Amino acid sequence: MWTHPPFSAAVEDGRVYARGASDNKGNIVSRLMAIDAFQKARGGVPCNIKWVIEGEEEIGSPHFAEFIAKYKGRLTVESAIWEFGGLDYDDRPLVTLGLKGMLYVEFKVQTALKDSHSARAGVVENPAWPLVRMLATIQDEAGRILIEGWYDDVKPFTAEELEVIRSMPLEEHSIRDELGIKSFLYGLTGFEFKKAFYGNPTANIAGIWSGHTGLGHKTVLPSVARAKMDFRLGPDQDPVKLAGKLKQHLARHGFGDVEVSLQAENPAARTPISSPIAKIAARAGKEVFHKEPVTLVTSAASGPMHYFTNILRMPTVAIGCNHPRSNTHAPDENQRIDVFVQGAKWIAKVIEDFAKSSE
Repeated sequence: MWTHPPFSAAVEDGRVYARGASDNKGNIVSRLMAIDAFQKARGGVPCNIKWVIEGEEEIGSPHFAEFIAKYKGRLTVESAIWEFGGLDYDDRPLVTLGLKGMLYVEFKVQTALKDSHSARAGVVENPAWPLVRMLATIQDEAGRILIEGWYDDVKPFTAEELEVIRSMPLEEHSIRDELGIKSFLYGLTGFEFKKAFYGNPTANIAGIWSGHTGLGHKTVLPSVARAKMDFRLGPDQDPVKLAGKLKQHLARHGFGDVEVSLQAENPAARTPISSPIAKIAARAGKEVFHKEPVTLVTSAASGPMHYFTNILRMPTVAIGCNHPRSNTHAPDENQRIDVFVQGAKWIAKVIEDFAKSSE
């Protein structure tokens, strides 16, 4: 639970605590600070900047495709800076070159018009049972997705990308300590852990509910059961195509009557390691933070970056002022003030160096 009111912007121990302080008000304001500094110190920015903000990313950016199509001619640029980024657990600057794709769906099983007394459970079907049996057909105990053809279009890491992944610092202990876990799934560690984290498609049950979910007991036979799942995808996997494969899989296993609603879909995005903006961002990060930057071939997270990398053909990097203990999407979300200030300087340095490289 929140120890500071979520909309108070309380400051304590060098951090601002507030909903959205890290994701994503901190990054937005740090970029504005960089632009404001140029205007005050030099009378303007050293290159043309086109700013795009859309407020529906957390619900799947349902109208962004329409916007991109309508204003494609006005959005042409040489490179782009994405909306997040920051430091790792050891305060090294991260230069992230892509995002996983995502397919987000909701399942609904309904077996009666209304809830009933659980005394009828011997003769009336409980929808939670077919729902959990259906979910069990999607992934095996080794983590492999069992939907037919799911891996057909997965693009493997290149040799260059694998070398970057191999050289990345390993933060297993930091993640384990933060989450209070002793080990990772399937005993993953080292290079195999990094490949799985950044490359493997995943099937995650984000929520499941039915019947009485409050405190205490209630002998109810529910009429409806629901579950939400997010599937993280690799490059070249088409989420709409995979949604069709998912429905075919359910029908093939006797669950064709399960209602499936597509709630969000984003293909993966990837910027080449050799792109100029990636190199500029890394050099600038080292100069500002005085630490060797870490290049991430991709984030394990997802978002609509593909509109820029795949459709507008913009090399795109994610850099900024986040830090790994910001509690994003959780109580006590926070933004470290020192990283916020340095993050603004990082953005300013990238803008300046990019302008010089384009002269």
